[in-house]
Amino acid sequence: MAGATAVSQVVPRGMKLETVSLWVLLLLSEKPMYGYEIIRELEKRFSGFWKPKTGTIYPALERLERGKLVTSRIEFMEEVPDRKHYALTEEGRAQLLQSMAHWTKMTELLENYREAHESISRFKAETNRREVSRILTELGSAIDRGVIVTSDLFSADKAVKITPTDPLKFKFLYAKENHKLEVHMEIGWVPDGSSKRASSHQ
Repeated sequence: MAGATAVSQVVPRGMKLETVSLWVLLLLSEKPMYGYEIIRELEKRFSGFWKPKTGTIYPALERLERGKLVTSRIEFMEEVPDRKHYALTEEGRAQLLQSMAHWTKMTELLENYREAHESISRFKAETNRREVSRILTELGSAIDRGVIVTSDLFSADKAVKITPTDPLKFKFLYAKENHKLEVHMEIGWVPDGSSKRASSHQ
């Protein structure tokens, strides 16, 4: 019971780990590390865009140790300062898995909410290569004509008329995400007579 109380002080009920602690646990799930090693590895993983400070990482490690999510041991050195190595406990590994599940679910919910509420027209379905080829072919012809009607491309509930104007910004991304391969394309433009950016995504 004392262990459960300590965990609740680090992780509020029903919520994921705070971000810094989550990253620390993720690294320790790979192998035990000492404090400075964790800082350097985080800086490497973020390609220098985030440079964690000792005043951020060490307090997080102390909280995790008090919560019995990590354990530590001191490596006594002769010519350099002693090192305190941290390792993930079984309780920490279980909490990490639970927090990652919360994180993934929350991210999916936020992304779906954002897409649904920012979209003027939205289509998503499981289909096949032939149908995707048809959609892309008709989309290309519609862009060339300067008028896109969504009901001509998809089985949409209503027809939305899109009029792309030059210059267009085009982005193509081929990536691997969650063990699957994906192609993302984005076409964007600024409508005539308006400074507000409008975009059509496919």
